[in-house]
Amino acid sequence: MVLVLLLFLGATTAFSQSKNSCKHCNMAIKDELHKATAIEEGNTINFDAIECLINYLKKNENLSDLKVVDYESGKYIAAETAYYLKSKAIPSPMGAYLSAFQNKAEVEKMLTKKGGEVYNWKQLVERFQNSDFGALEHEHYNHYRPDTHAPIGVMGDHLHHKGGLMVSFRHMDMTMKGNKSGTSTISDEVIYEDFMVAPQQMNMRMYMLGLMYAPSDKLTFMAMQNFIENEMDLTAQMRMMNGMKMMRDFRTTSTGIGDLKLGSMYGVVSDSKNSFLINAMVNLPLGSIQKKGDTPMMKDTKLPYTMQLGSGTVDYTIGATFKKVFTLISLGTQFLSTYRTGKNREEYRLGNLHQLNLWGSYVLSPNVSMSVRLQATTEEEIEGADPELNPKMVTTASTVNYGGEEIKSYMGLNLSFSESSALRRLRMGVEVGVPFYEDYLGIQMDEELSMLFGLKFDIL
Repeated sequence: MVLVLLLFLGATTAFSQSKNSCKHCNMAIKDELHKATAIEEGNTINFDAIECLINYLKKNENLSDLKVVDYESGKYIAAETAYYLKSKAIPSPMGAYLSAFQNKAEVEKMLTKKGGEVYNWKQLVERFQNSDFGALEHEHYNHYRPDTHAPIGVMGDHLHHKGGLMVSFRHMDMTMKGNKSGTSTISDEVIYEDFMVAPQQMNMRMYMLGLMYAPSDKLTFMAMQNFIENEMDLTAQMRMMNGMKMMRDFRTTSTGIGDLKLGSMYGVVSDSKNSFLINAMVNLPLGSIQKKGDTPMMKDTKLPYTMQLGSGTVDYTIGATFKKVFTLISLGTQFLSTYRTGKNREEYRLGNLHQLNLWGSYVLSPNVSMSVRLQATTEEEIEGADPELNPKMVTTASTVNYGGEEIKSYMGLNLSFSESSALRRLRMGVEVGVPFYEDYLGIQMDEELSMLFGLKFDIL
Protein backbone atom coordinates (compact mmCIF):
# COMPACT_ATOMS: atom_id res chain seq x y z
CA MET A 1 0.00 0.00 0.00
CA VAL A 2 2.92 2.35 0.72
CA LEU A 3 4.23 1.65 -2.80
CA VAL A 4 0.85 2.53 -4.32
CA LEU A 5 0.78 5.83 -2.44
CA LEU A 6 4.32 6.66 -3.59
CA LEU A 7 3.38 5.93 -7.20
CA PHE A 8 0.34 8.16 -6.80
CA LEU A 9 2.40 11.08 -5.49
CA GLY A 10 5.07 10.56 -8.14
CA ALA A 11 2.52 10.59 -10.93
CA THR A 12 1.00 13.77 -9.51
CA THR A 13 4.36 15.54 -9.65
CA ALA A 14 5.22 14.30 -13.12
CA PHE A 15 1.94 15.21 -14.74
CA SER A 16 1.90 18.67 -13.20
CA GLN A 17 4.96 19.62 -15.27
CA SER A 18 3.29 19.70 -18.69
CA LYS A 19 4.56 22.73 -20.62
CA ASN A 20 2.45 22.84 -23.79
CA SER A 21 -0.72 23.66 -21.90
CA CYS A 22 -3.07 26.57 -21.34
CA LYS A 23 -2.08 28.94 -18.53
CA HIS A 24 -5.70 29.33 -17.47
CA CYS A 25 -7.29 25.89 -17.82
CA ASN A 26 -4.23 23.61 -18.02
CA MET A 27 -5.60 21.85 -21.13
CA ALA A 28 -3.24 20.79 -23.94
CA ILE A 29 -3.04 23.35 -26.76
CA LYS A 30 -4.06 21.54 -29.94
CA ASP A 31 -6.27 23.98 -31.88
CA GLU A 32 -3.91 26.20 -33.91
CA LEU A 33 -6.68 28.59 -35.04
CA HIS A 34 -7.99 29.56 -31.60
CA LYS A 35 -4.92 29.80 -29.39
CA ALA A 36 -3.60 33.03 -27.84
CA THR A 37 -0.53 34.40 -26.03
CA ALA A 38 0.44 37.21 -23.67
CA ILE A 39 3.47 38.49 -21.76
CA GLU A 40 3.43 38.20 -17.97
CA GLU A 41 6.40 39.41 -15.92
CA GLY A 42 8.64 39.14 -18.97
CA ASN A 43 7.58 35.59 -19.85
CA THR A 44 5.35 34.39 -22.69
CA ILE A 45 2.29 32.50 -21.50
CA ASN A 46 0.00 30.47 -23.75
CA PHE A 47 -3.74 29.89 -23.92
CA ASP A 48 -5.72 27.26 -25.80
CA ALA A 49 -8.60 29.64 -26.56
CA ILE A 50 -9.56 33.31 -26.69
CA GLU A 51 -11.99 32.76 -23.84
CA CYS A 52 -9.16 31.47 -21.62
CA LEU A 53 -7.08 34.59 -22.33
CA ILE A 54 -9.96 36.88 -21.32
CA ASN A 55 -10.81 34.88 -18.21
CA TYR A 56 -7.17 34.91 -17.11
CA LEU A 57 -6.97 38.64 -17.80
CA LYS A 58 -9.93 39.29 -15.46
CA LYS A 59 -7.82 38.17 -12.48
CA ASN A 60 -4.36 39.10 -13.80
CA GLU A 61 -4.40 42.64 -15.16
CA ASN A 62 -0.62 42.98 -15.53
CA LEU A 63 -0.53 41.28 -18.94
CA SER A 64 0.93 42.89 -22.06
CA ASP A 65 1.33 42.12 -25.77
CA LEU A 66 -1.94 40.19 -25.98
CA LYS A 67 -2.18 38.21 -29.22
CA VAL A 68 -4.76 35.95 -30.82
CA VAL A 69 -4.65 33.89 -34.03
CA ASP A 70 -6.35 35.20 -37.16
CA TYR A 71 -8.81 32.47 -38.19
CA GLU A 72 -8.16 33.11 -41.90
CA SER A 73 -4.35 33.24 -42.04
CA GLY A 74 -3.38 31.28 -38.92
CA LYS A 75 -0.99 34.06 -37.88
CA TYR A 76 -0.85 35.94 -34.58
CA ILE A 77 -2.47 39.40 -34.50
CA ALA A 78 -2.96 42.00 -31.76
CA ALA A 79 -5.94 41.05 -29.59
CA GLU A 80 -7.04 44.65 -28.95
CA THR A 81 -7.43 45.49 -32.67
CA ALA A 82 -8.97 42.19 -33.82
CA TYR A 83 -12.64 41.48 -34.51
CA TYR A 84 -14.38 38.46 -33.02
CA LEU A 85 -17.12 36.17 -34.29
CA LYS A 86 -19.20 34.13 -31.87
CA SER A 87 -20.77 31.38 -33.99
CA LYS A 88 -21.85 27.87 -33.01
CA ALA A 89 -20.80 26.80 -36.51
CA ILE A 90 -17.14 27.30 -35.45
CA PRO A 91 -16.47 25.57 -32.10
CA SER A 92 -13.61 26.82 -29.95
CA PRO A 93 -11.71 24.64 -27.44
CA MET A 94 -13.46 25.87 -24.31
CA GLY A 95 -16.96 26.08 -25.72
CA ALA A 96 -17.44 29.85 -26.18
CA TYR A 97 -17.48 29.55 -30.02
CA LEU A 98 -15.10 32.52 -30.45
CA SER A 99 -12.83 33.10 -33.47
CA ALA A 100 -10.61 36.15 -34.22
CA PHE A 101 -10.25 38.04 -37.51
CA GLN A 102 -7.74 40.71 -38.56
CA ASN A 103 -10.19 43.14 -40.13
CA LYS A 104 -13.88 43.90 -40.24
CA ALA A 105 -14.34 42.81 -43.86
CA GLU A 106 -13.11 39.30 -43.09
CA VAL A 107 -15.31 38.83 -40.03
CA GLU A 108 -18.41 40.12 -41.85
CA LYS A 109 -17.74 37.74 -44.72
CA MET A 110 -17.56 34.82 -42.28
CA LEU A 111 -20.66 36.11 -40.48
CA THR A 112 -22.59 35.82 -43.74
CA LYS A 113 -21.47 32.19 -44.17
CA LYS A 114 -21.71 30.90 -40.59
CA GLY A 115 -24.05 33.27 -38.74
CA GLY A 116 -23.54 34.51 -35.21
CA GLU A 117 -22.50 37.82 -33.60
CA VAL A 118 -19.52 40.14 -34.13
CA TYR A 119 -17.63 42.01 -31.37
CA ASN A 120 -14.59 44.20 -31.07
CA TRP A 121 -12.16 43.66 -28.19
CA LYS A 122 -13.81 46.13 -25.82
CA GLN A 123 -17.29 44.72 -26.44
CA LEU A 124 -16.02 41.17 -25.99
CA VAL A 125 -14.36 41.86 -22.64
CA GLU A 126 -17.51 43.59 -21.40
CA ARG A 127 -19.68 40.65 -22.46
CA PHE A 128 -17.46 38.27 -20.50
CA GLN A 129 -18.61 39.95 -17.33
CA ASN A 130 -21.99 38.30 -17.99
CA SER A 131 -22.07 34.65 -16.87
CA ASP A 132 -24.57 33.82 -19.62
CA PHE A 133 -22.05 34.55 -22.37
CA GLY A 134 -20.79 31.09 -23.31
CA ALA A 135 -18.18 29.07 -21.41
CA LEU A 136 -16.54 31.59 -19.13
CA GLU A 137 -14.62 29.44 -16.71
CA HIS A 138 -12.76 26.16 -16.78
CA GLU A 139 -15.35 24.52 -14.53
CA HIS A 140 -17.80 24.89 -17.42
CA TYR A 141 -15.53 22.90 -19.72
CA ASN A 142 -14.62 20.43 -16.99
CA HIS A 143 -18.28 19.53 -16.68
CA TYR A 144 -18.11 17.93 -20.14
CA ARG A 145 -14.69 16.26 -19.81
CA PRO A 146 -15.06 12.45 -19.82
CA ASP A 147 -12.82 12.14 -16.75
CA THR A 148 -14.51 14.82 -14.63
CA HIS A 149 -16.25 12.08 -12.65
CA ALA A 150 -14.37 9.19 -11.05
CA PRO A 151 -14.57 5.70 -12.62
CA ILE A 152 -18.10 4.32 -12.48
CA GLY A 153 -17.35 2.06 -9.51
CA VAL A 154 -16.59 5.07 -7.26
CA MET A 155 -19.53 6.98 -5.78
CA GLY A 156 -19.67 10.27 -3.91
CA ASP A 157 -16.75 11.79 -5.82
CA HIS A 158 -18.20 15.03 -7.24
CA LEU A 159 -20.43 18.01 -6.43
CA HIS A 160 -23.19 19.56 -8.51
CA HIS A 161 -23.97 23.24 -9.01
CA LYS A 162 -26.69 24.80 -6.88
CA GLY A 163 -30.04 23.35 -7.91
CA GLY A 164 -28.37 20.53 -9.86
CA LEU A 165 -30.25 17.22 -10.01
CA MET A 166 -28.83 13.97 -11.40
CA VAL A 167 -30.15 10.41 -11.64
CA SER A 168 -27.90 7.39 -12.14
CA PHE A 169 -28.15 3.69 -12.83
CA ARG A 170 -25.40 1.16 -12.18
CA HIS A 171 -25.21 -2.57 -12.74
CA MET A 172 -22.58 -4.75 -11.07
CA ASP A 173 -21.99 -8.44 -11.79
CA MET A 174 -19.53 -10.27 -9.53
CA THR A 175 -18.45 -13.92 -9.87
CA MET A 176 -16.79 -16.10 -7.20
CA LYS A 177 -15.54 -19.62 -7.77
CA GLY A 178 -13.79 -22.12 -5.50
CA ASN A 179 -12.56 -21.40 -1.96
CA LYS A 180 -9.58 -19.92 -0.16
CA SER A 181 -8.26 -19.98 3.37
CA GLY A 182 -6.04 -16.99 4.07
CA THR A 183 -4.12 -16.51 0.81
CA SER A 184 -4.20 -20.18 -0.29
CA THR A 185 -6.68 -22.17 -2.33
CA ILE A 186 -8.46 -24.87 -0.35
CA SER A 187 -10.01 -28.06 -1.78
CA ASP A 188 -13.49 -29.44 -1.21
CA GLU A 189 -11.98 -32.49 0.51
CA VAL A 190 -10.47 -30.29 3.21
CA ILE A 191 -13.76 -28.43 3.64
CA TYR A 192 -15.67 -31.71 4.09
CA GLU A 193 -13.51 -32.52 7.10
CA ASP A 194 -15.42 -29.85 9.08
CA PHE A 195 -18.52 -29.01 6.99
CA MET A 196 -21.23 -30.97 5.19
CA VAL A 197 -21.46 -28.53 2.26
CA ALA A 198 -18.81 -26.83 0.10
CA PRO A 199 -19.69 -23.72 -1.95
CA GLN A 200 -18.72 -24.03 -5.63
CA GLN A 201 -19.68 -20.79 -7.36
CA MET A 202 -21.60 -17.61 -6.56
CA ASN A 203 -22.96 -14.89 -8.84
CA MET A 204 -24.09 -11.61 -7.36
CA ARG A 205 -25.89 -9.06 -9.51
CA MET A 206 -26.71 -5.63 -8.14
CA TYR A 207 -28.82 -2.92 -9.77
CA MET A 208 -28.33 0.51 -8.22
CA LEU A 209 -30.60 3.52 -8.71
CA GLY A 210 -29.11 6.80 -7.51
CA LEU A 211 -30.24 10.38 -7.06
CA MET A 212 -28.11 13.47 -6.37
CA TYR A 213 -29.31 16.99 -5.55
CA ALA A 214 -27.32 20.12 -4.66
CA PRO A 215 -28.96 22.73 -2.39
CA SER A 216 -25.76 24.82 -2.76
CA ASP A 217 -22.52 24.82 -4.74
CA LYS A 218 -20.65 23.31 -1.79
CA LEU A 219 -23.14 20.68 -0.67
CA THR A 220 -24.65 17.76 -2.59
CA PHE A 221 -27.04 15.16 -1.18
CA MET A 222 -27.35 11.64 -2.56
CA ALA A 223 -29.56 8.56 -2.22
CA MET A 224 -28.84 5.04 -3.46
CA GLN A 225 -31.25 2.10 -3.54
CA ASN A 226 -30.07 -1.37 -4.57
CA PHE A 227 -31.86 -4.40 -5.99
CA ILE A 228 -29.89 -7.62 -5.48
CA GLU A 229 -29.90 -11.07 -7.07
CA ASN A 230 -27.74 -13.79 -5.46
CA GLU A 231 -27.15 -17.30 -6.81
CA MET A 232 -24.91 -19.89 -5.12
CA ASP A 233 -24.07 -23.37 -6.38
CA LEU A 234 -23.04 -25.83 -3.67
CA THR A 235 -22.15 -29.50 -3.28
CA ALA A 236 -23.23 -31.51 -0.23
CA GLN A 237 -21.43 -34.63 0.91
CA MET A 238 -24.12 -36.94 2.27
CA ARG A 239 -23.59 -40.30 3.99
CA MET A 240 -25.84 -43.18 3.04
CA MET A 241 -27.11 -45.86 5.46
CA ASN A 242 -24.35 -48.24 4.32
CA GLY A 243 -21.67 -45.66 5.07
CA MET A 244 -21.12 -44.71 1.44
CA LYS A 245 -20.75 -41.05 0.53
CA MET A 246 -22.98 -39.40 -2.05
CA MET A 247 -22.35 -35.97 -3.56
CA ARG A 248 -25.42 -33.80 -4.16
CA ASP A 249 -25.29 -30.56 -6.15
CA PHE A 250 -27.87 -27.85 -5.46
CA ARG A 251 -28.46 -24.12 -5.79
CA THR A 252 -29.82 -21.44 -3.47
CA THR A 253 -31.03 -17.99 -4.50
CA SER A 254 -32.11 -14.75 -2.86
CA THR A 255 -33.62 -11.71 -4.55
CA GLY A 256 -34.99 -8.36 -3.41
CA ILE A 257 -34.20 -4.79 -2.47
CA GLY A 258 -31.06 -4.02 -0.48
CA ASP A 259 -30.40 -1.35 2.11
CA LEU A 260 -31.11 2.31 1.35
CA LYS A 261 -28.11 4.63 1.56
CA LEU A 262 -28.48 8.37 2.19
CA GLY A 263 -25.42 10.59 2.05
CA SER A 264 -23.85 13.96 1.44
CA MET A 265 -20.66 15.47 0.02
CA TYR A 266 -19.30 18.80 1.26
CA GLY A 267 -16.68 20.67 -0.76
CA VAL A 268 -13.82 21.96 1.42
CA VAL A 269 -11.99 22.84 -1.82
CA SER A 270 -13.64 22.75 -5.23
CA ASP A 271 -12.18 24.63 -8.19
CA SER A 272 -11.19 23.95 -11.79
CA LYS A 273 -8.15 21.84 -10.88
CA ASN A 274 -8.61 20.54 -7.34
CA SER A 275 -11.41 19.20 -5.20
CA PHE A 276 -11.43 17.93 -1.64
CA LEU A 277 -14.75 16.56 -0.39
CA ILE A 278 -15.94 15.30 2.97
CA ASN A 279 -18.18 12.23 2.59
CA ALA A 280 -20.86 11.11 5.04
CA MET A 281 -23.54 8.44 4.65
CA VAL A 282 -26.08 6.50 6.66
CA ASN A 283 -27.28 2.99 5.77
CA LEU A 284 -30.96 2.27 6.47
CA PRO A 285 -31.62 -1.50 6.86
CA LEU A 286 -34.33 -2.13 4.27
CA GLY A 287 -32.73 -5.30 2.90
CA SER A 288 -34.00 -8.62 4.24
CA ILE A 289 -31.81 -10.68 6.59
CA GLN A 290 -34.36 -13.51 6.80
CA LYS A 291 -34.15 -15.03 3.32
CA LYS A 292 -34.75 -18.79 3.13
CA GLY A 293 -34.28 -21.53 0.56
CA ASP A 294 -34.41 -25.28 -0.03
CA THR A 295 -31.41 -27.58 0.46
CA PRO A 296 -31.03 -31.41 0.23
CA MET A 297 -30.93 -31.48 4.02
CA MET A 298 -33.93 -29.24 4.77
CA LYS A 299 -36.68 -27.34 3.00
CA ASP A 300 -37.25 -23.63 3.60
CA THR A 301 -34.15 -23.17 5.75
CA LYS A 302 -32.44 -19.90 6.69
CA LEU A 303 -29.78 -18.93 4.16
CA PRO A 304 -26.24 -17.96 5.32
CA TYR A 305 -25.05 -14.40 5.92
CA THR A 306 -23.59 -13.83 2.46
CA MET A 307 -26.93 -14.67 0.83
CA GLN A 308 -28.87 -12.08 2.84
CA LEU A 309 -29.71 -8.74 1.22
CA GLY A 310 -28.79 -6.22 3.92
CA SER A 311 -26.86 -5.64 7.12
CA GLY A 312 -29.90 -5.41 9.39
CA THR A 313 -28.30 -2.47 11.23
CA VAL A 314 -28.08 1.28 10.87
CA ASP A 315 -24.54 1.87 9.60
CA TYR A 316 -22.54 5.09 9.27
CA THR A 317 -19.91 5.83 6.63
CA ILE A 318 -17.44 8.72 6.83
CA GLY A 319 -14.49 9.60 4.64
CA ALA A 320 -12.96 12.01 2.13
CA THR A 321 -12.32 12.29 -1.59
CA PHE A 322 -9.52 14.20 -3.34
CA LYS A 323 -9.22 14.79 -7.10
CA LYS A 324 -6.75 16.76 -9.22
CA VAL A 325 -7.11 17.67 -12.91
CA PHE A 326 -4.20 18.07 -15.31
CA THR A 327 -3.95 18.65 -19.06
CA LEU A 328 -4.98 15.17 -20.16
CA ILE A 329 -4.85 13.38 -16.83
CA SER A 330 -7.00 13.34 -13.70
CA LEU A 331 -6.04 11.58 -10.48
CA GLY A 332 -8.11 10.82 -7.42
CA THR A 333 -8.26 9.02 -4.13
CA GLN A 334 -11.12 8.22 -1.76
CA PHE A 335 -11.08 6.67 1.70
CA LEU A 336 -14.30 5.51 3.37
CA SER A 337 -14.94 3.73 6.67
CA THR A 338 -18.27 2.05 7.48
CA TYR A 339 -19.16 1.42 11.12
CA ARG A 340 -22.02 -0.88 12.19
CA THR A 341 -24.19 -0.01 15.17
CA GLY A 342 -25.54 -2.57 17.62
CA LYS A 343 -26.81 -5.99 16.53
CA ASN A 344 -29.68 -6.75 14.20
CA ARG A 345 -32.83 -8.75 14.99
CA GLU A 346 -30.98 -11.97 14.14
CA GLU A 347 -28.45 -11.28 16.93
CA TYR A 348 -25.36 -10.42 14.86
CA ARG A 349 -23.72 -7.51 13.10
CA LEU A 350 -21.44 -7.47 10.07
CA GLY A 351 -17.84 -6.35 10.46
CA ASN A 352 -16.75 -2.73 10.06
CA LEU A 353 -15.47 -1.98 6.57
CA HIS A 354 -12.58 0.27 5.46
CA GLN A 355 -11.96 0.97 1.79
CA LEU A 356 -9.33 2.96 -0.15
CA ASN A 357 -9.65 3.77 -3.86
CA LEU A 358 -6.84 5.21 -6.00
CA TRP A 359 -7.45 6.00 -9.65
CA GLY A 360 -6.06 7.77 -12.67
CA SER A 361 -7.82 8.67 -15.92
CA TYR A 362 -6.35 9.62 -19.30
CA VAL A 363 -8.32 11.63 -21.86
CA LEU A 364 -8.18 9.78 -25.20
CA SER A 365 -10.45 12.28 -26.95
CA PRO A 366 -12.80 15.13 -25.93
CA ASN A 367 -15.48 12.51 -25.26
CA VAL A 368 -13.61 9.38 -24.14
CA SER A 369 -11.22 8.60 -21.29
CA MET A 370 -9.71 5.40 -19.96
CA SER A 371 -9.16 4.73 -16.25
CA VAL A 372 -7.11 2.52 -13.98
CA ARG A 373 -8.21 1.97 -10.38
CA LEU A 374 -6.91 0.15 -7.32
CA GLN A 375 -9.32 -0.73 -4.51
CA ALA A 376 -8.00 -1.93 -1.15
CA THR A 377 -10.55 -3.27 1.36
CA THR A 378 -10.28 -4.39 4.98
CA GLU A 379 -13.32 -6.00 6.64
CA GLU A 380 -13.57 -7.06 10.27
CA GLU A 381 -15.17 -10.25 11.64
CA ILE A 382 -18.89 -10.70 12.18
CA GLU A 383 -19.88 -10.21 15.80
CA GLY A 384 -22.53 -12.50 17.29
CA ALA A 385 -24.32 -15.22 15.31
CA ASP A 386 -27.73 -16.04 13.85
CA PRO A 387 -29.14 -18.81 16.11
CA GLU A 388 -31.03 -20.35 13.15
CA LEU A 389 -27.81 -21.09 11.26
CA ASN A 390 -25.82 -24.28 11.83
CA PRO A 391 -22.13 -23.24 11.64
CA LYS A 392 -21.12 -26.84 10.83
CA MET A 393 -23.42 -27.14 7.82
CA VAL A 394 -21.59 -24.90 5.29
CA THR A 395 -18.63 -22.52 5.43
CA THR A 396 -20.82 -19.49 4.74
CA ALA A 397 -22.92 -20.23 7.86
CA SER A 398 -19.94 -19.85 10.20
CA THR A 399 -19.04 -16.32 11.38
CA VAL A 400 -15.33 -17.22 11.58
CA ASN A 401 -15.31 -17.33 7.77
CA TYR A 402 -15.94 -13.62 7.23
CA GLY A 403 -13.59 -10.65 7.07
CA GLY A 404 -10.08 -10.15 5.72
CA GLU A 405 -8.16 -8.02 3.24
CA GLU A 406 -8.36 -7.66 -0.52
CA ILE A 407 -6.82 -5.51 -3.27
CA LYS A 408 -8.51 -5.35 -6.66
CA SER A 409 -7.45 -3.70 -9.91
CA TYR A 410 -9.90 -2.20 -12.43
CA MET A 411 -9.69 -1.00 -16.02
CA GLY A 412 -12.43 1.27 -17.31
CA LEU A 413 -13.74 3.52 -20.07
CA ASN A 414 -15.77 6.71 -19.58
CA LEU A 415 -17.89 8.52 -22.17
CA SER A 416 -19.30 12.05 -22.12
CA PHE A 417 -20.78 14.35 -24.75
CA SER A 418 -19.97 17.93 -25.76
CA GLU A 419 -22.06 20.94 -24.81
CA SER A 420 -23.47 21.17 -28.33
CA SER A 421 -24.62 17.53 -28.38
CA ALA A 422 -28.22 16.51 -27.74
CA LEU A 423 -26.78 13.91 -25.33
CA ARG A 424 -24.74 16.46 -23.33
CA ARG A 425 -26.56 15.59 -20.09
CA LEU A 426 -25.61 11.90 -20.33
CA ARG A 427 -22.50 10.07 -19.09
CA MET A 428 -21.59 6.41 -19.43
CA GLY A 429 -18.93 4.27 -17.80
CA VAL A 430 -17.76 0.67 -17.65
CA GLU A 431 -15.17 -1.12 -15.50
CA VAL A 432 -13.77 -4.63 -15.27
CA GLY A 433 -11.94 -5.71 -12.11
CA VAL A 434 -10.00 -8.68 -10.79
CA PRO A 435 -8.39 -9.26 -7.37
CA PHE A 436 -4.61 -9.65 -7.22
CA TYR A 437 -4.29 -9.97 -3.45
CA GLU A 438 -6.68 -11.80 -1.07
CA ASP A 439 -6.08 -12.69 2.57
CA TYR A 440 -9.32 -14.04 4.00
CA LEU A 441 -10.21 -14.91 7.59
CA GLY A 442 -11.25 -18.57 7.71
CA ILE A 443 -12.59 -20.18 4.53
CA GLN A 444 -14.22 -17.96 1.93
CA MET A 445 -15.14 -18.07 -1.74
CA ASP A 446 -12.46 -16.91 -4.17
CA GLU A 447 -13.52 -13.80 -6.08
CA GLU A 448 -12.81 -13.97 -9.82
CA LEU A 449 -14.28 -11.10 -11.83
CA SER A 450 -16.32 -7.93 -11.32
CA MET A 451 -18.00 -6.00 -14.13
CA LEU A 452 -19.68 -2.62 -13.68
CA PHE A 453 -21.72 -0.52 -16.09
CA GLY A 454 -23.37 2.81 -15.35
CA LEU A 455 -25.36 5.70 -16.78
CA LYS A 456 -25.69 9.20 -15.32
CA PHE A 457 -28.14 11.85 -16.48
CA ASP A 458 -28.22 15.49 -15.39
CA ILE A 459 -31.86 16.58 -15.13
CA LEU A 460 -30.99 20.12 -13.99
